Amino acid sequence: MSEILGICGSARKTGNTAVLLNEVLESTGLERELVFLSDLNINFCSGCLSCRKNKGQCPNNDDMQVLLDKFLSAKAIVLGSPNYYYCISGLMKNMIDRSIAWCYLGIGEYTGTEWHGWMPLTGRSISFVISQAAYGCEAALEPLKCFSEWTGSKHVGTVIASIGSRSVTDFPEYLEEARQLGKKISVAVQMKVDKLGK
Repeated sequence: MSEILGICGSARKTGNTAVLLNEVLESTGLERELVFLSDLNINFCSGCLSCRKNKGQCPNNDDMQVLLDKFLSAKAIVLGSPNYYYCISGLMKNMIDRSIAWCYLGIGEYTGTEWHGWMPLTGRSISFVISQAAYGCEAALEPLKCFSEWTGSKHVGTVIASIGSRSVTDFPEYLEEARQLGKKISVAVQMKVDKLGK
């Protein structure tokens, strides 16, 4: 499994979100993997709360278990999404909605409240990448921040690229921001390794 996991909420594999995510991942110098949510079979959350009653087991038999294994094996995670109508993509939001089941697996730090359960990604670094035409990123970032808080992951940094209808490759400053974020993630991962080694 990879040390750093990138999750792309855009179905465009050579689009702006994917380009930025690749820049971040490659700049870490760590073993990496980029997953496109559009390649996975992830059903919608029905809100049945079966996961809460059955120790995190969701009645949907799909690729969320595969994704969970990748999240748990990674030391750092980067979530990337385009900004659609001042929000993350439906692909990303759907994944976040379904991740609620992970909070009832008994993994990570216990929150002290039954309805919240555990924070399954405690100790992992998380970063965000947003590509957008012009503005609205503040609202789009909210569900990503909520995911970080709910899962117990530690936010390292965010790259926001406002590029109109052009390609992000026309904006070297955004590519450099992505590379700098990758370096910050690498430092955060190494600090965590050093701390555990003491």
